[in-house]
Amino acid sequence: MAYPDDCPTLTDGVVTLRPYSLDDLEPCVEHCSDPESLAWTTIPSPYGVDEGIEWITRQVPRFWAEGSGLEFAIEAEHADGVRRFAGGVTLRPRPDGIAEIGFAVHPGARRRGVVTRAITLLVDWGFAERGVEVVIWFAYVGNWGSRRAVWRCGFSFDGRVEKLLPQHGIRRDTWVASLRATDTREPKGTWLVAPVLETDRLRLRPLADTDADRLFETNHDTRTVHFGGRVPGVRQRDGAASIARAREQMAAGQMINWCIADRTTDRLVGHIQLFDLGGLDPTEAKPGYSIHPDSRGRGYLTEALRALSTWTFLPLNEGGLAKRRLTISTAASNAASRHAATQAGYTHIGTNPNAFPITDTHFDDEVFYQLLNPTWQPPQTPVP
Repeated sequence: MAYPDDCPTLTDGVVTLRPYSLDDLEPCVEHCSDPESLAWTTIPSPYGVDEGIEWITRQVPRFWAEGSGLEFAIEAEHADGVRRFAGGVTLRPRPDGIAEIGFAVHPGARRRGVVTRAITLLVDWGFAERGVEVVIWFAYVGNWGSRRAVWRCGFSFDGRVEKLLPQHGIRRDTWVASLRATDTREPKGTWLVAPVLETDRLRLRPLADTDADRLFETNHDTRTVHFGGRVPGVRQRDGAASIARAREQMAAGQMINWCIADRTTDRLVGHIQLFDLGGLDPTEAKPGYSIHPDSRGRGYLTEALRALSTWTFLPLNEGGLAKRRLTISTAASNAASRHAATQAGYTHIGTNPNAFPITDTHFDDEVFYQLLNPTWQPPQTPVP
């Protein structure tokens, strides 16, 4: 295929996909020198003007001529309000109706919905004009921005393959997702997000990579291990792995995880989560929690639990989950957990004898607490 003659211009009025030009050289070099771009791609480093000229004038035309890479420049408005080169997106077709998609966005245009629009423009063109039946996405594990972008565009997450794709001589674990021509462009499933909730002393926020060490200390503390018999896998993971798992749970719509942080220092004092969001009773959810050993005895858990409960009961149009009921279960001997639940307004509603595992052979009674939403209303059923 001749380039740029056979490269169409695609636009939705906000984002435009078009042929590269030498006018893109400076922002292209900026984009390819950005640390985040380098972390998740195979862009060579260092990347300068010579590499940019080689890409625009030789590599892109060659890929189009071979049909191996249908490369487009993305043009969109940056955060400074100026419309210019905003990254690149490519479709790599195979003879069997499958094509791989790749994309990267200039740092000045990120978090503005640019990549979602660019992906949609490209896959719609590929399905309609290039005979593509299935688009495949690959990304190194940990590239959450890329994964969330394809999720928004309707891709189905197909899993993780260990050491699949190379990067600078090292094979890395890789995520895989796919989109078919017959699929809608609506997200498949719910991607949960932890909103920031604040109290007088605390901030409940998403877990960050910098929380890994203190989360590890929390999970491996003697008391946490003793009362965490139902989730032994927690003790087998380091802090970074625990955070990665928490993010996976949120991306799969299974659970919301927060760091309980000191408002002044932003230091982790604990971890709180909301699970069973899609259980047999969709009006119910279950909090779970742990406090770092150096932060116990200060009422942090009660304070965090109150904030979480209040938010969970808020109506959907106010950003909450509109839940009817929250339930907590813990070991009867876990006095601190029971005290926090009671202080947060929860009521003891029952005991299941010898049901809480402390070890494989030692079981405690399991106690249950609940908090009911006093303003809950059943959803209105449409009149047929």
